[in-house]
Amino acid sequence: MKRWLAVLGPHVENLATIILLLSLSLAAVGFLIYQVQAVSHPYPLDYGEAPLVDQAMRLAAGQNIYRPDISSPPYTISNYPPLYVLSLVPSVRLFGPNFLAGRTISVLCALASTTFLALIIYTHTQDRIAALTTGLLFVAIPYVVHWSPLLRIDMLALACSTGGLYLLARWPTARWSMIGSALLLTAAIYTRQSYALAAPLAAFVWLLARDWRRAFELAAMVGGLSLILLVVLNTLTRGGFFFNVVTANVNEFDIKRLEWNMRRLRDAAPVLLVIGGVSLVLAPGRVRSWPLLVPYLIGAALSSLTIGKIGSNVNYFLELSAALSLAAGALVAWSRKRHWLRATLLILLALQTVQLVQTTAHECLEPLSYRLHFRQELCKLKDIVANADGPVLADEYMGLITIQGRPLYIQPFEATQLANAGLWDQTPLVESIHDKEFSLILIHYFPGAEVHKERWTPEMLSAISRAYAPTDSLADTRVYRPTGSRTPLDGCPGAVWQLPTRSDLGVQWRDAGLDFFGRGNENSMPVYAVADGLLTRRLDWDDRVAIQHDDPLRPGEKVWS
Repeated sequence: MKRWLAVLGPHVENLATIILLLSLSLAAVGFLIYQVQAVSHPYPLDYGEAPLVDQAMRLAAGQNIYRPDISSPPYTISNYPPLYVLSLVPSVRLFGPNFLAGRTISVLCALASTTFLALIIYTHTQDRIAALTTGLLFVAIPYVVHWSPLLRIDMLALACSTGGLYLLARWPTARWSMIGSALLLTAAIYTRQSYALAAPLAAFVWLLARDWRRAFELAAMVGGLSLILLVVLNTLTRGGFFFNVVTANVNEFDIKRLEWNMRRLRDAAPVLLVIGGVSLVLAPGRVRSWPLLVPYLIGAALSSLTIGKIGSNVNYFLELSAALSLAAGALVAWSRKRHWLRATLLILLALQTVQLVQTTAHECLEPLSYRLHFRQELCKLKDIVANADGPVLADEYMGLITIQGRPLYIQPFEATQLANAGLWDQTPLVESIHDKEFSLILIHYFPGAEVHKERWTPEMLSAISRAYAPTDSLADTRVYRPTGSRTPLDGCPGAVWQLPTRSDLGVQWRDAGLDFFGRGNENSMPVYAVADGLLTRRLDWDDRVAIQHDDPLRPGEKVWS
């Protein structure tokens, strides 16, 4: 029996390898398709894209993006260090505000991170299958798929940190590699400050296992350079850098949000989580790269716990995704001489890949398709913003303001969190809303989630409801105009009165009348009065009203709408 198992072992392993590589290849194709669709979208894909474009515009104009005081407009916050924003400045100067350049940078950085992770494993194991598994697993994880094409800071930070780790893994004794690694790790920190934990810790322990002097030298270089940059930036901005990056970044922590995200991670990647846990126990003394792998895994896991912050997103799982991919690759390489064990592990990873692809389809592809579906409505919304004479307030789609070269007046989420923490007085803004100083206010309403209440304070929403009225509903976004202002009759160009909704879902003749169907969330879609007149509602009407008004086609007569 043992003889037959020994003979069959290599063949079963080869079959398992083929199955895994096929599943990973399909996941990689899905990753690339998603990136192309997302990067080419001309409108905002995420709330956080517009502030970064706005900051790049300000830097290109020679303005300070780290203001120490936001008691006067613009009420904007630069939550992160400046490296990624600096990378956007050339494209803003050459082509004007756009999303394409920043998204392209993010995708390239995601591919660079994939390469560095695979090379780290290959450097230590010379196992091509393990290296391929590491890299392709990383791009199969839905959090990576979703975040890679966004104009956000995280992928640049991850590329710098994994690049720094690769230099030390490949050339651990070379002086130049330590200097290069220190520069890359510092660059990661000054792209996103939370990257000061996992990768620097892994680099320190990796060198400590070889030469404690080099480990402390690296720590001194990274720590010293980071401290010097902190002092310089904080001095130049008169304390604004610390206020924006630290003080204004401490949001409320919600344990329920943490639990919800951890359940999502568990459901999406159970095999990878088990492998990560097993690596913490088995890797020391057995896996050559354990001094790098284990601290990186621990640091990334600790960083991921901050996903409980209000306003957090799946980008808090990116470092953990990289660490789990490394753990999987290291375990595959370790099992190389145990054919049946390796075959079992490869099959488990193939099943995990299928599960990751399913999660990606549900949590990434469907939301992206839903957002891309609104392309025509976003074009109309962009035109509405372009035709606004005065300042415009917006949340999810404030990128429609920046791509027209107009600066942001407010970042509502950041301002709301500061107001809730008692660090910002919202009174002047609320008074400006009361005084109808804004031509438009765009508020996005996510189906099934009251995210707008995290982005606007109750006082802001109350002021908007009293001084503004919804006139349009486009791409799940209500357009509020000052009460008393004339609403464009763009629902039906040339009409003598506007339609009761945008009617983008069609019109139906029923009961001797026309029913107009518009797109919107249940019990939340605004219905517009077609004309001035007598409003009535019968007791059996749950979702309808009628207005008796002058007939524009037959003067002197009345008509019901």
